[in-house]
Amino acid sequence: MSERRIVRFTDLNWLGKAAFLAGATVRLTASAIDATLERVADIAVEAEAAFRDELDPNVEDANILEERDRDDP
Repeated sequence: MSERRIVRFTDLNWLGKAAFLAGATVRLTASAIDATLERVADIAVEAEAAFRDELDPNVEDANILEERDRDDP
């Protein structure tokens, strides 16, 4: 079984620190993108379900109240 060696950030040289920070940034960005995509997908599913179920009884089909020419003020 291999041992995981704990390395402190302060013990790394400049290249190791750069690689560590780049990896942390990539992980953070990937997590943010994943959370955003999941939220967008949830919103899309909820919106489609609400549209199909017509959850708001106050929202009805649009009705034309009055027709007029564009020239009319």
